[in-house]
Amino acid sequence: MAHFRYRYPATKVSVLTFTALSMGSMAAIPQTPSPPAQSSGSSIPPRHDSVEVVVRLSPDEAEDGKLNDVYESVAQLQRKGSCTPEIIRRCESEVIPAAEKSSLNVPGNKFLFLANRDIGNCYAAQQRFVEAEASFQKILQYAPVWPGTSDSAYPINFRQIATAQMGQQQWAAAEQSLLKSIALFEPQIAAGEKSDAELHSQVSLNYRGSQSRSYALLAFVYFREGRVEDALGTVENAYDEVTKYNLASQFRTEVENIGKSIANASENTATQKLWSQRGPAK
Repeated sequence: MAHFRYRYPATKVSVLTFTALSMGSMAAIPQTPSPPAQSSGSSIPPRHDSVEVVVRLSPDEAEDGKLNDVYESVAQLQRKGSCTPEIIRRCESEVIPAAEKSSLNVPGNKFLFLANRDIGNCYAAQQRFVEAEASFQKILQYAPVWPGTSDSAYPINFRQIATAQMGQQQWAAAEQSLLKSIALFEPQIAAGEKSDAELHSQVSLNYRGSQSRSYALLAFVYFREGRVEDALGTVENAYDEVTKYNLASQFRTEVENIGKSIANASENTATQKLWSQRGPAK
């Protein structure tokens, strides 16, 4: 088990102990013996107490930190702006080999997931949709281990697969991927509603927003398949969802943009009028 040692003044013992426990780490805080008092008339030398904090990392935590150092050096480049060939090259030559060599299941799968997702996003940004889909499909073997199928990243990945398939005009395949994404969100929304009630949070609203995005894209796919009524019905359901739950404006805007595009292309005057009256979220 890897461990690191730090020394802090004695006055910080309670704070550091709480921090270490709250992070799930095992902390041992032995007291350093105080030097013996020395008599020198009326003066007493000051005490120099210190506390030694030992933070012990599990093997998974230590491995995670090591792989994160490799990953972050590449991820920082991606955060600076657009994807570059260097990001893809370094993910493939540095991050993925290091993660594949890991003997620990969770850290290895975590960084294989992250690296392949970053590669897929870069390829999608470059409109290299075949390569993007391959990367997103590869993620499916890592996601059950990390972050897990109950995490929203799992249905989102199916939506990313769908967008890559849409870029290739593979409408039937994209439809199936989006239906999978939508279905996977359902138990997550239900679990989120339970969490919201207990913690007064808004987890379920984030899940609903992301699901509405999948619904809107599904409506677009239906339209491209020539299923105009299915497209209008699906985007209408998405609109009902974003307005009923007052979801974040970004989700409403996306649904409205797709809804108006489908309505305008449908040549249905009643539908066109309906969607023209739907403005930005207040």
